[in-house]
Amino acid sequence: MKATESTTMCPQSGPPPVARTELDAMAQSDLYDLFRVGSRMFEHPTRQRTLRLAGASARAISGCSVTAVYIAAGHHLERYSGRANRRLDLLVDARKGMSGVLESGRHWRYALFFRGTGMVQGAFVLEADAEPSRQALFLLGALAEPTGAALATAELIERERRQREVLRRVGETQAGSNRALAAEIVHLTAHQHIRDSLVLAAGASNGESQIVAALSAITGRSVVLQDSFGNQRAFIGVGDSPAPSNLRAVVAPPGTAVLVNVGWCSAPVRSGAETLGLIGIYDPDDVRSDDDRFAFDHATAMIAVELAHDRRVAEVEIRLGGDLADELVAGTDVIEAFARAESLHFDLSSAQRVVLVSWEDPMPNPVDIGAALRHVLAKLRVSALISRRPGIVLAVVADSDLSNLYDMLSSAVSSSRGAIGVGGLCVTAELPRSFAEASTALRIRRQSNPAYGLSNHDDLGLLRILDSSDGGVGLALYLDTWLGELVRHDSDHHSELVRTLSAYLDSGGNYDRTAIALTIHRSTLRYRLGRIREVSGRDLTDPDSRLNLHIAVRAQAAVGPRPL
Repeated sequence: MKATESTTMCPQSGPPPVARTELDAMAQSDLYDLFRVGSRMFEHPTRQRTLRLAGASARAISGCSVTAVYIAAGHHLERYSGRANRRLDLLVDARKGMSGVLESGRHWRYALFFRGTGMVQGAFVLEADAEPSRQALFLLGALAEPTGAALATAELIERERRQREVLRRVGETQAGSNRALAAEIVHLTAHQHIRDSLVLAAGASNGESQIVAALSAITGRSVVLQDSFGNQRAFIGVGDSPAPSNLRAVVAPPGTAVLVNVGWCSAPVRSGAETLGLIGIYDPDDVRSDDDRFAFDHATAMIAVELAHDRRVAEVEIRLGGDLADELVAGTDVIEAFARAESLHFDLSSAQRVVLVSWEDPMPNPVDIGAALRHVLAKLRVSALISRRPGIVLAVVADSDLSNLYDMLSSAVSSSRGAIGVGGLCVTAELPRSFAEASTALRIRRQSNPAYGLSNHDDLGLLRILDSSDGGVGLALYLDTWLGELVRHDSDHHSELVRTLSAYLDSGGNYDRTAIALTIHRSTLRYRLGRIREVSGRDLTDPDSRLNLHIAVRAQAAVGPRPL
């Protein structure tokens, strides 16, 4: 009995059964090509490369087209490529990972599943007009094995790559965190050292100067501290850096720094809204390090504390000095005044005089005229007791040369629109008289042309004695004689004939200067002068009339308006 040919059956999920005789009859070239494809899949196992090689092999083996590709995502399959087809997706899913025919009829469709490490790794949907040969189906089943293994290997490699990437990032993050932590420790240590150095400097008797010196040592740069008027309080120079000029020329908003004075960077030292001074550091290329900037900002804050303390102490002394000045010009007890002045380091034993200052606030940056006057007098080395009154600053000053006071004060407040009246020298008990003289000098200056400047009572000449006899009766008659009609006309018609006459006489009869001083046109000036001649009945070309009219307008300015 002839022995029956033995057959080897493929598993249910594999290709259809093929007899060994049929397998032996297969072309060796087909098996070799299949082995070579499987080897290539493991050369560089990636999902995309594996599927590309498997798809090309499936088409070559069976002549089928690959209409859809699925990839395992957890415990289910997701479409990887191919046109979306919900019905096809359901048919593939119904196979439960078992390779086999999906549809027969006009088109033949077959699901080829790829397994690796015991799990379904993906699937092809093959399509043809007719069912391929049993030999081709067997080879497709054989192709599925290396494809599934390659996909599993690619997934494992990708998972390991992702894990390495995560570990690398964690390591970099940890290393970065460690580096950042170390850098932050160094940063904080440097800042603590800066704070300690500045605090130690602030504890010295001359704290602000020591802070400037410490800041210069920390940054290795020149540093300057100026008061709010631009005068130097402390300076440490390094190398050949140029000395700064007035940093006050630049108005810096709070918390900012600006470049000025050829490389000097400055910032205001503030207490609240008040600017107490300015601090500058030489940095022509703006290359200060973060530590330098921290030191600069911290030093600025500490100097603000120092200057604010000095300002509070000074304010107490100023208030006490102002009270004493007010009492001295009002006529206080001299013995008591001496004791109080001594506690304020002001000597009443020498001659004094009263100074009155009135200023139009410069815009847009109003300034404290009292503080400016104190600063200028200190610069002139003139001792003073200063009091503020509505619209006027009063100062009792020691005997000194005040000829430059107006110019220096104008420079300090950046405005020349002010007037100063200076009373005569006297002893302490006569300060009320000096106050009256300063008031007269100030009033004359305000009524003069120009209205800005300094008038010293000692230089008023004839005007010093016009109001010194008969209780002023003679002066009143004199004024009425020469100015009465003009004053009454101005009062009745709200005109400015007296003011126009004063400006005309002060300018020496010059039309252009008078028109400019009054800010009117020459034709308007000509009309007003004609009215002055008509109302007063005076000839302005007559020397005697001009002299008496000029004395009258100056005297009226000195004594103020009187009922006529």
